[in-house]
Amino acid sequence: MEKQIINVGTLRSISNLNYSLSKELKILRNGYIHGEGRIPVWDLTNIIPKNVSIASLTAFLSISKVVRDFVGQPIEVMLLWQPDFQSFLLDIGFLQIARDFDLYNWNGMLGGFEGNKTSPHTKIFYYSDIPEIDPINQEEVIEWKDRKRQEIKHSIHFRLSNLFNNDIFYEQWNKNLEGIFNITISELVVNALLHGRAIAFVGVQRTRTGISTSVCDAGRGFLRSLIGNKNHLEAILEKSTLKALIYSSFQSKNKIGLYRAINDIIFSEGYVNISSYDGEILWKHDLWNSIKENDEESYMREFNLESHKNYVTGFTDTDILRQGYFKKYEDFLVGSRISFEIPF
Repeated sequence: MEKQIINVGTLRSISNLNYSLSKELKILRNGYIHGEGRIPVWDLTNIIPKNVSIASLTAFLSISKVVRDFVGQPIEVMLLWQPDFQSFLLDIGFLQIARDFDLYNWNGMLGGFEGNKTSPHTKIFYYSDIPEIDPINQEEVIEWKDRKRQEIKHSIHFRLSNLFNNDIFYEQWNKNLEGIFNITISELVVNALLHGRAIAFVGVQRTRTGISTSVCDAGRGFLRSLIGNKNHLEAILEKSTLKALIYSSFQSKNKIGLYRAINDIIFSEGYVNISSYDGEILWKHDLWNSIKENDEESYMREFNLESHKNYVTGFTDTDILRQGYFKKYEDFLVGSRISFEIPF
């Protein structure tokens, strides 16, 4: 079979990954549909190591897993030999996860580096225990979610102890922010496992300004999950992933859930970026506070997405970036990706 070189872009942001990979993977899918399937090859030669975001690396792992499973073999990788960057990938857990799932064929370009040579302030890990429960059985779902949240909170504390073990960090951090951080990650992982029916990959990075985190999966996505659990939403959401993202953001206002996670992060002067298939939302203070109090179902029935002033389909200007936006892509990227930052 012929090869298809897939340029993953610069991995500078989730938006960049969406833009680059969605077009390339559409070509790959269409080839298989028409009986002209090719062997994919990841082209990582455009990556500038110092500009790579932890959210993009985490999302790339989740996409790599689903593509590798689809073609049934490790994906060949094209990359420049950069020992320092490979050392970084080893230290943050990227290479170990790649080995765990046999994701890549490095073509002899992996080597000549040592571990424990880079900053310990970044980690990637995953949760793969997808529950065997009926999502319609609310009693069983609630019991599983409560138990799993607690397990994940303890796991996060254990996994990230070295990342947080710093006196200067604790002078800037406080118990409230730590609580928001732990609750948010555990809720997002639980949702990926239960509703996405997929492995949840988690990336965490501590910087001088705060904590950046991403939770990514290659599962069913927000739209399929919502309609699968609530059939009456099919007419309201009109097959729109963006509307599904908005609706999901407002659910469970009085419980632990996505609404509470977003609201706490925005209140802490952070941001939340959510993308799934062909939709993306950047929740920032102005956009979130302008619509967060609405009832989700009545609001979605009347909501005209295309006429909203923060709706974009291409490049986004600076003012919209500051306010937040709703974005639709021409093509889609499977699964869901949620990244957020909690500043000090």
